[in-house]
Amino acid sequence: MRMLKSCILLFLGSLSPLFGEIIEAPHFCDINSHVDEETLVILDIDDTVLIHAQMLGCDEWFLYRNKMRQNEGMSFSEALEKTVAEYDAIHYLTQMEIVEPGTEAIIDALQKKGYTVMGLTTRGLGLATRTVHQLKEKGIDLTRTCPGTEEAYFQIKGHGVIYRKGVLLTSGTHKGEALFRLCERIGYEPKRIVFLNDKSTHIKEIEDYAKQRNIPFLGLRYSYSDARKAAFRPEVADFQFAHSTLHHLISDAEAQAIIKNQVYSADCKE
Repeated sequence: MRMLKSCILLFLGSLSPLFGEIIEAPHFCDINSHVDEETLVILDIDDTVLIHAQMLGCDEWFLYRNKMRQNEGMSFSEALEKTVAEYDAIHYLTQMEIVEPGTEAIIDALQKKGYTVMGLTTRGLGLATRTVHQLKEKGIDLTRTCPGTEEAYFQIKGHGVIYRKGVLLTSGTHKGEALFRLCERIGYEPKRIVFLNDKSTHIKEIEDYAKQRNIPFLGLRYSYSDARKAAFRPEVADFQFAHSTLHHLISDAEAQAIIKNQVYSADCKE
């Protein structure tokens, strides 16, 4: 009886990925061992594929800026609206970098194998075309093997969601609902899903909806950018916001050097 129980537990354990699993992925290349021709590969954009060249405009800056406004007395909705407007504007000025060297080559290799690959981001409608351009500037074209090439638009709780050039922009709405609404619109039924994202909360949103549909799911919590995100300094981003121009966003190194010199000068005066 004990032997039978152990075998049953082992069998059920082997089936667990069918119902959803989230594991750590220190490097982008870790995705290679988890995908095949039946997999829908979903890639988060910010902090997974692309990252801002400076602290200004990054996700940590967005959260900090939004919270600061609320602390100053703004309502949640008003603070969010103003911060989103600034975030979108910065995206039209900033340069983006590849998070981890070699990422574009890995995506290219997946596409050459014929694997279905798409992007998914919380960015809003105003950044749809800009996002496509940012990816192409880094040699990434998500239209090559995406699940559908036709543009799609729909709303979730009054927020516009758009699918353009292989990238689904959810405007901050629930990623799971947005993904499967898109699948319904384009007539696509994923057989298996692998989602690479730096935020486990976003992975869970896809996992929950996949589980409801009995679709095998694996979430890869991408940790490569954790150290850079942890190094965020509000005073540096504030300096960049206050002193950058339309033609030049002050780099982290520039801002840190100027701030250090100002502190040194102030100390000398004392």
